[in-house]
This record gives sequence, structure tokens and C-alpha cells, in this order.
Amino acid sequence: MKNIVFVSDLFVDQYAGGAELTTEAIISKAPQNYKVQKINCNELTNSFIDQNKEAHYIICNFSSLDNKIKINICKNVNYSMIEYDYKFCKYRSIEKHLNIENKKCDCALRQENKVNLAFYGYARKIWFMSEKQRQIFLSHVTTIKEEKTEVLSSVFSDGDLRFIDSIKNNPKNDKYLILGSNSWIKGTQKSIQLAELKKIKYEIVSGMPYHELLIKMSTSKGLIFTPLGSDTCPRIVIEAKLLGCDLWINEYVQHREEEWFLNQEDCMSYLKERGNHFWSYYA
Repeated sequence: MKNIVFVSDLFVDQYAGGAELTTEAIISKAPQNYKVQKINCNELTNSFIDQNKEAHYIICNFSSLDNKIKINICKNVNYSMIEYDYKFCKYRSIEKHLNIENKKCDCALRQENKVNLAFYGYARKIWFMSEKQRQIFLSHVTTIKEEKTEVLSSVFSDGDLRFIDSIKNNPKNDKYLILGSNSWIKGTQKSIQLAELKKIKYEIVSGMPYHELLIKMSTSKGLIFTPLGSDTCPRIVIEAKLLGCDLWINEYVQHREEEWFLNQEDCMSYLKERGNHFWSYYA
């Protein structure tokens, strides 16, 4: 039996963000003969690693992972990474870095980030959310070998895909949805300004349970989503596509031009196989 340990700042039962939903969807597709464990970054110890050296570790968001633990992982275990944003940058966004410091991101060149560069470099595999994200990493993080990287995209559980498929033909009203978020990257105010400039009817949605949001989206004309910086593969945009919504999105939606996303049918077919594709690498 293969032992797989997922390591992350948070899991879906602690915070239902896009990264956490994708991680949980991946876990749900694990082969039955695999032993899968989950552990938070702040609870991972050298003792746990010593007792589970034979395991393969899947590192997800790791902002709260101690540098000494990272070094131990680099030296002593096999591991892969799922990169959801841009953790080589202290702001997790090169655009946010530029916005705050008024200069291009130079985090990968700073001495205090050498451990993270090694952490990326020693990974057996790095899964990215979009091709544009992967290319930005390869241009900034010289320790990463391109042949060890692959685009996975966001991953959805079988149950969620079935639910989306069951409501995709709901009658639609004339409103566009805007995600209400305090996150700088999501650009809520920019989307509102766009809607008002174009005289588009809109409704702000925030804090809704996941399936209620999907139902709300299924009865809405479209989605306005204009992030202020690179959003690697935002699930809400994918969900809107699957539900037949009109999309008003900008260039910072990084998967927008990928072939699988260009039409509703191809999008669904592609997403149905992503979980199995991930696990086939570890067979």
C-alpha cells in the first residue's frame, strides 16, 4: 500500500477556498489501495517525517511551513508540489508586489528566499494550475527543471461535476454575478466599476455555501471577474463556463486561452479526467 501525505496550510474543512477545494477533489480520487493522510503545515514535525520517510509527500500551500522542516523534506523524502499561486514572491503575486513596492518582484533573488528555491528545486514533480503560471515560474525560479513540471488545472470532484451538469440548463435572469472578496487579487471593485460603466445589471455574491452559489450562478446571465493580478485557474470562472454563463473576464484569468476551456463540452470532458490524470503519475 502506498502512503501519501498531503501537507497544506489549510484543508477544506478549515477554509473552503479554491485551492482547498481542488486539493480535496484530488484526494477524493485517490486509488483505494493508497493510504492518504492530511497534515497542516504548522503541525508537521521532524518526528512525523522520520516515522513516515517511505511516504510520498504532496506539498500544497506552504506559507506556514517552517524552513527547517522544508530542509528536512528536501534531504530525506520524496515529494511533489501543487502550486496554486506564486509562493516564490512574498506577496504571492508579482503584480501585487509591483503595486505595493512600486518595483518588479525580485523575491527569487533575495537571500531569505533561498530555502524556498531549494524546496522547488528538489521536488520530484510540480503541478501548476495554468500554462501561463508555469511559464512565469520557469522565468523566475531557476532551480526548477521544466521536465519536472506539468499543468494540472483546477480539479473538481465527480459529485460536484454531476451537480453542475444537473443544473446547467436552469432558466437564466438578466443579471451578472460579481464575487465579493476582500482579496486584492480578486478585483471586486474593478468588476463593480466595469459593470456600472457598461450599465450591466449585477449582483454581488459573497460567503454563500458552495452549492448555493452554483445554483445562483446557474440562474444568472453571466459572471464579471476582473482580477488585478494573475489568478492561476479561478474555479468560479470554470463553474460559470460549465453553467453556460456569459463571461466578462480579463487577461489575468490565466487559463482563459487554454484549449480545454474554449467551449463548455470540452471543459467538462477535460475536468472529468484531471483527478485520475494526477494519480496516474504515482501509479
